[in-house]
Amino acid sequence: MKKKAPIVFIIVSVFAVAAIIIISAYRSSESYRKAKAAIQWDCSVSCTEKSTSAQYVITYSNVKVSSKTGTLTIQNRNDFEIVVHLLCEGEQEIVSGNISAGGCYSFANVTDKEYTVGIHADVDAATNIKVIVYDGKDTEPYTN
Repeated sequence: MKKKAPIVFIIVSVFAVAAIIIISAYRSSESYRKAKAAIQWDCSVSCTEKSTSAQYVITYSNVKVSSKTGTLTIQNRNDFEIVVHLLCEGEQEIVSGNISAGGCYSFANVTDKEYTVGIHADVDAATNIKVIVYDGKDTEPYTN
């Protein structure tokens, strides 16, 4: 009977370690991230005109976004940098820093307000600018 106790302990330990590995793998998986980033908006635009040193052009999306988590995360799905502007009626515009190609930027403390997303990029007119906005910090995986 004494020999069975260590064997049972080893078997239980192996199953516990296996369960931890499986849970960790799932939490880092694409399906887990997609489920956590369920609330999202496609705020992609077509650049209205080219920016110059004398004229900073912002193209606004027709999509309205709002956050229940207090954070809106912007995902740049382009091969160039962008700057995002959040416009809320009666409020001062909120501006991101430069968001690198394929990168993300999170705006904090944006609860209970509806925002229009504006995008600036140093690109030619009619260039498509792909931007996804998520409620929260989690995003779907994206690679250029």
